[in-house]
Amino acid sequence: MSIDKQVQQAFQRLDDLYKNTEPSPEVTNRLLAELNVALHELQSAAEELKAQNEEIVANRLVLEEERCRYQALFDFAPDAYLTTDTKGIILEANLAASDLFKVSEAFLVGSPLTVFVLGEERSAFLNRLLELQFGAAAKSVCWECTMIDGQRKPFPVSMTVARIISPQAQPKGLRGRLRDITELKRRELEKEKQKADKLESLGVLAGGIAHDLNNFLTIILGNLSLARMYIESEHPAVEWLQEMEEGINQTQNLTWQLLTFAKGGKPLIKATSIYGLLEESTAFALSGSGCSCELSLDQGLPAVDIDRGQITQAITNLLINADQAMPQGGHIKINAHLQRVRSGTIDLPLQPGDYVALTITDQGRGIPSSDLAKIFDPYFSTKEHGSGLGLTVCFSIMKNHGGHIGVTSVEGEGTSFTIYLPGAATQDEPSVCEDNLLFGDSKILLMDDDKSVRQTAWEMLTFLGYEAELAVDGLEAIKLYKKALQSGSPFKAVICDLTIRGGMGGRMAVTELLKLDPNVKAIVSSGYSSDDVLANYKEYGFWDVIAKPYRLQELGNVLFRVTSQ
Repeated sequence: MSIDKQVQQAFQRLDDLYKNTEPSPEVTNRLLAELNVALHELQSAAEELKAQNEEIVANRLVLEEERCRYQALFDFAPDAYLTTDTKGIILEANLAASDLFKVSEAFLVGSPLTVFVLGEERSAFLNRLLELQFGAAAKSVCWECTMIDGQRKPFPVSMTVARIISPQAQPKGLRGRLRDITELKRRELEKEKQKADKLESLGVLAGGIAHDLNNFLTIILGNLSLARMYIESEHPAVEWLQEMEEGINQTQNLTWQLLTFAKGGKPLIKATSIYGLLEESTAFALSGSGCSCELSLDQGLPAVDIDRGQITQAITNLLINADQAMPQGGHIKINAHLQRVRSGTIDLPLQPGDYVALTITDQGRGIPSSDLAKIFDPYFSTKEHGSGLGLTVCFSIMKNHGGHIGVTSVEGEGTSFTIYLPGAATQDEPSVCEDNLLFGDSKILLMDDDKSVRQTAWEMLTFLGYEAELAVDGLEAIKLYKKALQSGSPFKAVICDLTIRGGMGGRMAVTELLKLDPNVKAIVSSGYSSDDVLANYKEYGFWDVIAKPYRLQELGNVLFRVTSQ
């Protein structure tokens, strides 16, 4: 019975007692007894109400303590926390958020969150928030973006944002944690610098030997290609010479690995189709392997701007790693698709544009998570006889190409490496007939400081039908060119070695030759360079480039291209 009912009954008994002005003792006793019972019931109800009130007060105190504790945790949390409504308007922000944005809490509350996002990232940021609130995405997401504080100073932020759902299961807003990662980025940059320093030290070593090694290879490969011209195709020696040439090509690949660490290992960029490149790389890298390989390439992929030799080396290294990860045999899958990188995308460290993403996946034992951060470091290897240079080479090649290499791995399941190759500025891949032997009959000047290279090149030029003259350095080349020009019998083209020890190299020589003859057709050649002349030869006045070592066919091709223009 409610306390109101009990009070009403007590008053009713008092009223009955008053109405009986002369009640009999029996009636009086009965009414008093009933009144006594009612009073006892009322007293019990009052005590119960008091207990309930005390419990309510106690619960209210507990709730208030919890609220104060939550507010204190919210306000004094080391990370910035805030909530927004469905329109992105900030409803609540803690002290750390005020410190992060260098504005007061009152200024934050009521402001759109997007006003604190860097302008060029604002559209992508808003799309993420809308997708999180109303899309089919996960209930919470993490990403990095660039924000600006009250002084309009940008800084990097790591965000974890979750949707708020009402009791009616409707979107109510968002809550987020923001963390300034400026120091983290600084440490990452410092690690990158340390990694670059390690590569630089290797570059010093590579640069010291690459020039001489490629000169030796030029002598061997040049004479080898000449020898093959004088042997009948059915002769048993042809097969031996082919094996020698393959060995030289392997040595050339090793030289390019060394050059990758050096400043002069810059790529010689040309528009290249990815399809033929992958077929050649897989056939070479997995020859004799116990692993099968599946190519799954999207149709219509654009040509890519790459140094064919360097990217072939990178792909070969990755395929060899995949093969070695499965000593008992297994399956390697290669996927390729178009990857468009938009402005404001921070998932990939790439400039906006089109890329071909190439993923090589094995079914090996995987890479421990503790090793993933170190696999691109020089000399790091988990193999007993590994040099620790293969993946470092891949990293350097991709960096020099303006691309990227990433890795994911699950122990016991396998590893996937993805490389991103920049799409070509022009999609017309030049047709190259490398095995065609093209002859000529014009006058050629060749400059090289190595006597044996000069002699070998002279023999090759003579075989191809050219009239060749030789120079030791730039000064002699300028003297000979000027003499031929004055005699009325000028050189049709000049091949300049870029690096001349103790003398004038090709870069300075072509500058002087252009003063003598603005139409001079100069070809730059080198096995190593400390600058970017080989990669950007047209900017320095050269018409074409030929990298050492070169075969008879390659020499003929470059001369035909230049002299026929």
